[in-house]
Amino acid sequence: MSANLGKKFIGFKRKVFIIFISFASPFFVFSQDCSQTLDFQFSASKVGQGINWSQFPEFSLPFKIVYGGTSKYANSDLILKRGFSHIANPNELTKIPKEKRAFIYYNVANSTPKQPWDLYKSPFGNDMLVLENSWTQERERIIKETGGLNKIESDILVFDIEKQIKSEDSILLIKNASYTPQDLKLLTDQQFIEKYKKDLQGLYGKAANYVVNNQSIPNISSYSDAPILNTFINIQGKSWETWKTDKSVLNYISYDFDNQKVGGTMYEAQNFITPSAYFYYDYPHPFAGEYLSYLLFQIEANQAWTNKDLMLFVWRKYSFNQGVLGKNIQPWMAEAMAIFPLVGGAKGIWFWEDPFVETEDLANYEYFTKGLYRLSKFKNIFDGDYKIIKTITARDYNESKKPIWRGVLNGNNLLVAAHNPNAKSETEEVKVLIEYNGWQKEIILTGYEIFLCQFDLSAPTGLENEISLNKVNVFPNPSSGVFNLQISLENPSDFELRLFDLSGKEFYYESVENKALNIDKRVELLGKIFSNEVIVEIKQGKKSFSKRVILYN
Repeated sequence: MSANLGKKFIGFKRKVFIIFISFASPFFVFSQDCSQTLDFQFSASKVGQGINWSQFPEFSLPFKIVYGGTSKYANSDLILKRGFSHIANPNELTKIPKEKRAFIYYNVANSTPKQPWDLYKSPFGNDMLVLENSWTQERERIIKETGGLNKIESDILVFDIEKQIKSEDSILLIKNASYTPQDLKLLTDQQFIEKYKKDLQGLYGKAANYVVNNQSIPNISSYSDAPILNTFINIQGKSWETWKTDKSVLNYISYDFDNQKVGGTMYEAQNFITPSAYFYYDYPHPFAGEYLSYLLFQIEANQAWTNKDLMLFVWRKYSFNQGVLGKNIQPWMAEAMAIFPLVGGAKGIWFWEDPFVETEDLANYEYFTKGLYRLSKFKNIFDGDYKIIKTITARDYNESKKPIWRGVLNGNNLLVAAHNPNAKSETEEVKVLIEYNGWQKEIILTGYEIFLCQFDLSAPTGLENEISLNKVNVFPNPSSGVFNLQISLENPSDFELRLFDLSGKEFYYESVENKALNIDKRVELLGKIFSNEVIVEIKQGKKSFSKRVILYN
């Protein structure tokens, strides 16, 4: 598994003003009623002490959670009772039932003698007999390693190929290479690029289908060969609408060229998708806090293009940047990446690792397991039909740098996970408004804490409006700074309209004399506000009702 998966684009960022509209007075603080303490004594291990699985109570989750870590501390009896559903460590596979096994097939392009696919990421000039012989030998090895007689005995099989040229400029560099057939050199540049993409996708698919032919493997995927490629590069450079609708953002390995949609031989070979999320900047680097929005983006961007279940690959170390490469990520990051993928819509997590690491600081396995354990206390929320609640996309969080929350709704119960990855210190406090269909709850996040709490939407929270309002709409939303405020009242009544900036400074006031049930009010903010957030408040005496809107320019 390659750790060098991306590079941060550093350059001009288009300014987007995000104006939040809350259902409460901006100055009223409400206490949170959910304990964040554990019901056991958690203590992270020191370097060389391994992983203290036994400190955790036994628990389970209704997801596929794969342990792919170190051999020395891979005690299957303990691990499979601490939230993990599968083990990918080769030394443990034959000790556990088939339905608990996961396997990664590395070096798919490798062969003897080496072919252009392995040497140059080229689909041209490969001897297919050599490749097929290599795939046959590897399949036999996997069968043996998984304890099979004539078939692969694993519940999950993931190919790790990573022999793909991603940019078109780089594809053209191989056009005149010695291993490229002469007839292909005569193609136009665009024809050559398209030929490369189609043939390489075909080679990926041929390898996968050759290995799994006549194999009864329930779950098959290919690492990071998702519709949206792993990217930490300028997520903000495209709007969310572009990310979810523009076909040019798609990975050509997962593209049906004939029908111009997600598909193709490699995509069809997979019955679930495994995007990846690795991290490149440590605190206090200004990009470090983007880790969570980036992680959630991998899920949301792919869910916009596929209905297949997603399992997110994660790692406990930083990638790519030499200053932090191989260093453990922060504890709160390890805990967050156990919780947020699952409350964000993924159906599994693969906690990947070099299986032969033995003496390093492995405490992040414990912080990850701590996150799994905390989530397990609310696992009934995932029974039956449940809905993922996200009011702001991960792409927009990546730009706004606001505290992030996600919810899981089941009936009247809403499980909320919240985190401020861009906190300035471990003691900084920020208020976050949680809202869904008129229900509101204000919580306070301290530092980098991972907030996790379930709320009954039918219970009072202290934020219920007492004003005689049926409905408040703002449109268009997002807006360029001019929007309509549409108010529906239970009874005709006068009210006050105020607009505040983040400091609480009022910059707009109007006393509205009203005798109607429905009011349409035009509001123009252009040139009047320079804050990134604005609260619009409708007030009757001591009673108030507020709402949020998004502005851009």
